[in-house]
Amino acid sequence: MNDRLTVDTITSDQLDALYDDLDRYEEVQGDMNEKAIDLTRRAAAVEAERDGAYRERARLVALVAGGLAEQAVVAPASDVDEPGWQILYATLHGRQCSWHFSPRDADLIEFFDHVTVDDPRAQWDGHTTEAKYEHIDYLARALGTPGPFRKR
Repeated sequence: MNDRLTVDTITSDQLDALYDDLDRYEEVQGDMNEKAIDLTRRAAAVEAERDGAYRERARLVALVAGGLAEQAVVAPASDVDEPGWQILYATLHGRQCSWHFSPRDADLIEFFDHVTVDDPRAQWDGHTTEAKYEHIDYLARALGTPGPFRKR
């Protein structure tokens, strides 16, 4: 049995029902398009906020490395597939700390010595992110108290 309607057999009521179905589908499609546009806008806003936070972090890292590091060098980030990524290796109070810098933040580290990935100063010492920030927390506390770190 074939339920397919043809031009010769369709009634006005059946045609009206098909147009009603089409209107409902178009309405649903329009709603979905509006939601997709809204989600795209929201994702762009979140991405911009994230990029702003990374830019802020990059500024602070460059400031700290430029002002407190006994040694600081920049090398290409061979562990990132995207071109232009770099790593800032900074020795802070005898310990290595390192951060990845995206190409859009490269201007913040252009004044540091740039070296090749095989330069001995650009070899990761195995520190973890947690250990790095524990050391930075220690330095921040030390700088806030009288003693050898605090400049008067």
